[in-house]
Amino acid sequence: MFTSIARLILRNRILMLVLLAIGTAFMIYKGKDVEVSYKFSRLLPITDSVQIEYNKFNEDFKQVGNTIVIAAENLEVFDRDNYNTWLQLERDLKAIEGVQNVVSPISSYDLRRNDSLQELEILSFESLREELTIEEQSDLFYNLPFYKGILYSKDLTTPLMLVQIEGDDLYVKRIVEIIEEIRVINAAFEEKTKVELHTSGLPWIRMANTKKVSKEIFLFIALSLSITSLLLYFFLRSFKATIISLLVVIIAVCWTFGLISGLGFKITMLSSLVPSLIIVIGVPNCIFLINKYHNEYKEHKNQILSVQRVIRRIGAATLLTNTTTALGFAALILTDSIILREFGIVASINILMVFVISIIIIPISYSFSKVPKPRHYSHLEKNWVSLFLNFLINTVENRRTTVYIIFFILTGFGIVGTTKILTTGNLSEEFPKNGTLYKDLKFLENKFGGVVPLEIIIDTKKPKGVQKTGNLKKINKLQERLSEIPELSKSVSIVDGVKFAKQAYFQGDSSFYRLPTRQERSFIADYLPDSESNISLLSSLTDSTGQVARVSVKIEDLGTEDSKIVMSQIKRITDNVFSPDKYDVTITGASVVFLKGTDYLIKNLMISLLLAILVISIIMALLFRSMAMVVVSLIPNLFPLLVTAGIMGFFGIPLKPSTILVFSIAFGISVDDTIHFLAKYRQELRHSNWNIYDSVIASIHETGISMFYTSIVLFFGFSVFMASSFGGTVSLGILVSLTLIIAMLSNLILLPGLLLSLEKLVANKIFNNPIIRIYRDEEEEEEEDKKEEEEELIRLDKNHKA
Repeated sequence: MFTSIARLILRNRILMLVLLAIGTAFMIYKGKDVEVSYKFSRLLPITDSVQIEYNKFNEDFKQVGNTIVIAAENLEVFDRDNYNTWLQLERDLKAIEGVQNVVSPISSYDLRRNDSLQELEILSFESLREELTIEEQSDLFYNLPFYKGILYSKDLTTPLMLVQIEGDDLYVKRIVEIIEEIRVINAAFEEKTKVELHTSGLPWIRMANTKKVSKEIFLFIALSLSITSLLLYFFLRSFKATIISLLVVIIAVCWTFGLISGLGFKITMLSSLVPSLIIVIGVPNCIFLINKYHNEYKEHKNQILSVQRVIRRIGAATLLTNTTTALGFAALILTDSIILREFGIVASINILMVFVISIIIIPISYSFSKVPKPRHYSHLEKNWVSLFLNFLINTVENRRTTVYIIFFILTGFGIVGTTKILTTGNLSEEFPKNGTLYKDLKFLENKFGGVVPLEIIIDTKKPKGVQKTGNLKKINKLQERLSEIPELSKSVSIVDGVKFAKQAYFQGDSSFYRLPTRQERSFIADYLPDSESNISLLSSLTDSTGQVARVSVKIEDLGTEDSKIVMSQIKRITDNVFSPDKYDVTITGASVVFLKGTDYLIKNLMISLLLAILVISIIMALLFRSMAMVVVSLIPNLFPLLVTAGIMGFFGIPLKPSTILVFSIAFGISVDDTIHFLAKYRQELRHSNWNIYDSVIASIHETGISMFYTSIVLFFGFSVFMASSFGGTVSLGILVSLTLIIAMLSNLILLPGLLLSLEKLVANKIFNNPIIRIYRDEEEEEEEDKKEEEEELIRLDKNHKA
């Protein structure tokens, strides 16, 4: 097949380049419209019960997670020197287009008993500024227990400002501008007052992540191109080879952006890695193809024949290795997670596309170029290259026992370490510990007990059942029990509104801030505001029928295990207070969805990894037609994954969505080396008349240098992710780089050693007659060469006569 492909490409060089240029121009056109996602990526499928409950909660209570919280450290806002600056901050924030409302201690609400109207009036502090002094406002505010732990900390040192964003602006580009305007206003306040502000909340965290993703995607591309180009020139000693390789991966990156936009996807934290992955994975393609061209030209000094053989001899091998790498990512498509599915689709398609681009550009470029000079292929005979190959051969030949001992020791290390791996899935896991975002989050947790929303939904199963005294007492008891859990903030429910109303009825006396008795409720009820009036902080605490109540609380940003412990505590308390036979209680909120989403994602990634291993094993079986060879080929590829898992366990690197991707990526890439080596080994077996030792040594000589080059490029290429400000991306870069180096040594030392030790077991006649053949025999190649040369001469003669 690749003989026909070689003929098609080289006889239609201009047409091929024009078609590729048109396709690339189209992808650039589509790619210019690509957008960054302004949402937290949904991890759970819409059919998952936890996601269904969360969606129902948002629909019933009209919640959109639109609040940004701003805390001022050690500031008394009712101090005369601070009051006006705090008021100006509030007004500046409220003036931002897209800000729906701002609530703080000086703009909160009070309830007053009006006997002439026989109602409790809702009065904002703004309306009281003219009739009350600042000191009187302070006394009034701190006499309202409702706000303690909500708008000011329990130690009275930290006021809180709640900035609510318009729902229509939350998930569009405008949110970036809103957040930036808030940041500028906050900075100006800090500069003027020398008071430190701590800002957090889901919109703030989401935009911080979005901004980093937008910045880092181009940082990674620039670093990947820089590092790989330096390594290419160092290894190949050719500007031409370096420029051609960079052209291949740059075109592939253009196709990546075009594909993301064309499929209607947006750039997420995961998909932002794809362009750099394509660069890092595409460069090894170029190295194998260019090294083959130089090897061929060095052997027979025929440029056209060398270019043809690049396609014919390793085109199939390169396609197959790209396919196995793509399959490692394509397995993610079968998950129900949107973020994983999109990542898998884009990565797998573009990995195959980079093969198409490289198999077109590299042979055609060299067919138009001048013939290589000796210095262009002198890198194949460098002293250090010979030393490295001799080290491999000596180790495989004379130190296999030592290799096996090290293998079993490291395998034991990996098995034990794997048992020590912990999972995590908290929001701040990705934040640098010395960063402002992380410090602000922890400051708010320390002062207010948590910032991640958690909701407890109580269905009384009866219309207006929430208003019954017995149910109000149960909700109050639930809140008292929740306050005993240190990881939770103060909770808010309709009970707090009822207590607030009782305090107002009794002329604002804070000693009456408690549930009214049945008798008190009967005459307080006549004073309650009508249903059209509500206080911002009390809105949406029951559904429209009065059947369902909501207890809103915030939880600290905990790891997976700690979160599960706290959730189980909450579940025990709710079951104890509200009998499951009489009430339906649902625990939901962003914290619950994120916790379940992390578990779900890790489970799906493990399944996708096992599926990738299964599919690639089937490909190995088709290639080598020997179960023994399939097992032998998997050992050097699974071994690095086990060692990496051991490192994660012993060094406390948690298992999370970003780090578990290490295994899928590393396995898909490392299998490429195995395929190249074993395919060459089988070809050498036939050529050497079944001499296993000679075949192994020849295979090391033929593939060792390219495997070494590509592994070094991959090592440094993935290392660019260490420049990320996301902890998970940094871990991904470190672990993939380390795993691929171990995989290279495993494929060049452990695999040849196993082939020599097992000998006839893995090299039988079935192995010699595969269903799929990617390297052809030299006799067949020579016949193809003669036939191709004859056809070329006839074609040239016809052209000359014409």
